[in-house]
Amino acid sequence: MKQQTLSARTDVVAPAGFWRRDTAHAPVARTPMTNSMMDEAPAMLAACEDFGLLINLRLATIGGWFYGSVEPVGAPPDRAAPPAWLLPWLLRLSPAASKRMRRCREVVRTDYAGTVTRQWYERSRPDFQHRIDQLLATDLSTVDDRELVQRLHDARQLCTDGAREHFRVVMAYMYGVAELGLTCQKLLGWDQFRAMRLVAGLSAKSTEPSRALSTLAGQRGEAGFTESVKDFQRSYGFRAVVIELAEPTLAEVPGLLTALLRDETNLRHSDHDKALAQEREKVANQARAALSGANLATFEAALGRAVKAYPLREDNVFYTIDGPVGVARTVVLEAGRRLVEAGHLESVDDVFFVEVDEAAEALSSGRDLRPSATENRNRHQVALDNPGPPSYGRDPGPPPSSRWLPPAIREMTDRMQWGVEQILEQQSSGRMKAEAADLLTGVAASKGSYRGKVRLIQSEADFDRLVSGEVLVCPSTRPSWSVLFPLVGAIVTDSGGALSHPAIIAREYQIPAVVATGCATKVLRDGQLVTVDGDRGIVEIEAAQ
Repeated sequence: MKQQTLSARTDVVAPAGFWRRDTAHAPVARTPMTNSMMDEAPAMLAACEDFGLLINLRLATIGGWFYGSVEPVGAPPDRAAPPAWLLPWLLRLSPAASKRMRRCREVVRTDYAGTVTRQWYERSRPDFQHRIDQLLATDLSTVDDRELVQRLHDARQLCTDGAREHFRVVMAYMYGVAELGLTCQKLLGWDQFRAMRLVAGLSAKSTEPSRALSTLAGQRGEAGFTESVKDFQRSYGFRAVVIELAEPTLAEVPGLLTALLRDETNLRHSDHDKALAQEREKVANQARAALSGANLATFEAALGRAVKAYPLREDNVFYTIDGPVGVARTVVLEAGRRLVEAGHLESVDDVFFVEVDEAAEALSSGRDLRPSATENRNRHQVALDNPGPPSYGRDPGPPPSSRWLPPAIREMTDRMQWGVEQILEQQSSGRMKAEAADLLTGVAASKGSYRGKVRLIQSEADFDRLVSGEVLVCPSTRPSWSVLFPLVGAIVTDSGGALSHPAIIAREYQIPAVVATGCATKVLRDGQLVTVDGDRGIVEIEAAQ
């Protein structure tokens, strides 16, 4: 593969092509243990092949930081897109692209996305739940070193299988939800913000932790409250907050549960659910009133498939990513404890600076991991001290129009492009009004207006700083952040789109949200009064008194 030497650090080499930093899934440089336990790159490529996409979504660690790239199948990764009319001819000349197109036609013809959706609910989700429960049920302190090594391998297999299933399910999710978004755009002239109101409230996994928290808060002072807290932590606390084994799980974040119980608003979820159901029906009836005949049938079919697909994103992250990573952390920590006792590591957290096979070998044969851990820790610190730039390589520009592609290929291409844009849309900088500097603009993600004080939450370590009623301002969020949403009055993020995690969760809680401001965390500060308008996608900043 062609490579280029980068100027930021002389020892950093990036693959050819255009690579963009992925701050949502890897806000900090990952440790060797995490990289060896979960490798998303082959899982992402497998999903692209499985759905017959004409692009490869690639992932790579460059200089210790996580990057993503979109490469056309059958063409050099750093070449600008050809004219749209020439694209079909070029694709036919490429054996790899021809193979993808055959697969794409089969995916569309057989409703493969619908099959994946059904398989998730009927088979995959129960299987992941069972495997997670099995690992959690093991008292690791009682097993011998040989069995602990097996548990390390089991945890890695769970993470590997989770990553593969995650991207497969995400493809089905994007295909189904994009159909609704594009149908509403074509037949009704609606933007994605209005279209997503048709499914708001259907992502049950987003609100499940807060429902359990509300129940728990109501049991304070009662007999058995301590055991109920343990049940909550067993059900939700084991989850990883970020995709990094060295970071604490929800249960380990200092003071988090105490803070959540202290400020728990005891949302009346039955009323909340009823309001969202009424909103969905209201918006659906608006569409039905404007359509008839074949157009109405097309809308109803798209809505029916989106209703099944919409819950997939948050639901599958719980079981395929956050659950496996959280469970793996418990196994790795036990391995670290034993390696310290044996004199093979200096401290327990040094285990995150070796790879899983190294830890397993040390448990089996007594290998001294201290030199390796020290070297890797130093290398990791160098990465932290030298954050990668936003991108590497030359941006090839927007993809060519799909208008010349065969119908099935065009359908898949348009839906996946729409889905990626709505998940990852972001701006390089916020569009503040230069004359007043009192306005941030972004993407309208969840309707409503709210005035409150800003609370900057840069990472999971800041969770316990949030006070009920504040406006959460952050770079982005992950599904595990959903435990905070019952406390916030509104949310503003630097990045995201209509299908990003903060947008989905905000709609489930009926919290005004503006995403993709580009610079909210740089412009806003704790205690500022702002008004978040989730209908227009703006944040008004009040002058200090």
